[in-house]
Amino acid sequence: MPLFPKHDPDLGALVAYLVARAVDRGVTLNQTKLVKLLYLIDVERIASGRPSLTGLRWIFFHYGPYALELPQALEPLEGTALIVQGYKDARLYRAAPQAPDGEDWPPATRRQVDDVIRRFAALDLNELLDHVYFHTPPMRDAIRGEPLDMSRARSEPEPRAAPPLSSPVLPADAGERLADWRQRRGQHTRPVAADVGRAFLTDPEEESLRLGDGRGRLMITPDAEAEPPC
Repeated sequence: MPLFPKHDPDLGALVAYLVARAVDRGVTLNQTKLVKLLYLIDVERIASGRPSLTGLRWIFFHYGPYALELPQALEPLEGTALIVQGYKDARLYRAAPQAPDGEDWPPATRRQVDDVIRRFAALDLNELLDHVYFHTPPMRDAIRGEPLDMSRARSEPEPRAAPPLSSPVLPADAGERLADWRQRRGQHTRPVAADVGRAFLTDPEEESLRLGDGRGRLMITPDAEAEPPC
């Protein structure tokens, strides 16, 4: 048994840590971002087979996940553990002078929290909301005003796959026109260095191929396999 047992943080310590680590990355969290980061931490925890870290009861409130007990939990921290600045209707968390360093947390807990901060804290708010609303399992088929089924993070960890893209439809004479184009372009090829042993077009980046209503660009390099596909 370790001399100094490590324990998961309470909600106040977790919030202060999130704010402080975000500030370290040059990110000022508003309340919406803070709430969504707490939600994502719980999603990651439950997906890994561990219980909720925040202890919050997440519901589908208005447009996304929220916990009605959060304002009451945050209020005692503001002005002491958290430095808050109002901006129009927003609340910005500027600093957390009493934030823990996470050294006395279980390593797995700190890794998961740090990973959520690394992946999501600096995202544009709309990008973050898009991920939370449409790519986290508890939000799938959620009913507004009802509790979220957080166990879905465990049973359905992967987001739904996007439908496959259909192949483009080419004109019926596309093959014939392509063969004709290749024959006409053949007179403009020249050999490359002997150690490569290939031929390429004089201006490959400027050669375009039009097939009916579609466009294609022919790119030929001495070592086409050297560049992986995007």
